[in-house]
Amino acid sequence: MKILNSPLVILTTLFLSLNVLAADEKSCAIDTKKLLWTKAEYAITGDTIVINKQRVKLAGIYAPQLEKKQKWHTPGEPLAKESQTFLNKLLANNDLEVGVEFDSTRLDNRNRQLAHLFFKDGTSVQQKMLESGFALNRSMYNNLKHADCYYKAEQKARNGGYQLWDFLAKNPDRHFPLAESTTLTSDDEGFRIIKGKVVKVDKSSTNYIINMDTTGIRVQKKYWDKFVYDQLEALKGKTIEVRGYAYLYKGAMYMIIKEPYAIANFSPIGAP
Repeated sequence: MKILNSPLVILTTLFLSLNVLAADEKSCAIDTKKLLWTKAEYAITGDTIVINKQRVKLAGIYAPQLEKKQKWHTPGEPLAKESQTFLNKLLANNDLEVGVEFDSTRLDNRNRQLAHLFFKDGTSVQQKMLESGFALNRSMYNNLKHADCYYKAEQKARNGGYQLWDFLAKNPDRHFPLAESTTLTSDDEGFRIIKGKVVKVDKSSTNYIINMDTTGIRVQKKYWDKFVYDQLEALKGKTIEVRGYAYLYKGAMYMIIKEPYAIANFSPIGAP
């Protein structure tokens, strides 16, 4: 892996914005009477369910992906099958009945519905997946109603060493779900939490630049209003964790982040 010593070329990708969280959006609590109730069919991954013959993505989480053997082979991620099975058991134990809550964005870039799901007793499906350790927190598409709750749910699993976190402890060389920036290899493209020391914070005409030793983090200009640059500058010299899709370019890894929740413990504008 090449040591990063210059700004990386920015590739086109989707970026997301971050709204200020309202006080009543800080937990997974919900009035179940306000939900749209329906029957789920089955989970095809740990974060995707078929409902009414349509694929519904669980907003705010990322589950390990199953192996895909189509035209472009994609290897499976650790505990992908176990994550899918756990979600199917949750659904079965609740008679497949789920309450649907939509957020700011209802469709992803593949036209899949995005939703927060709940069971009759008010339990959040996402929260259960995160607390079990079979999924990771991932705020996307400005769907942030329960972002704080999901973050805390993941922390509970991490502190307990459950599932994916147990796998990481026993298989640190697999670099999933977290990898040290200094240990990244060309095999580490894909969704990751990358941990490393910030060696440079700068801005160009088009990007905020946060460099670790081998990893370049970028924030596109049109999303600068979601970040406070002085706070980013204060990260220099600190060890941070950043989550998103890692891409290899000319021997260096980089990641384009979409909102402040991508950086662990980095408060978005308006958050406490």
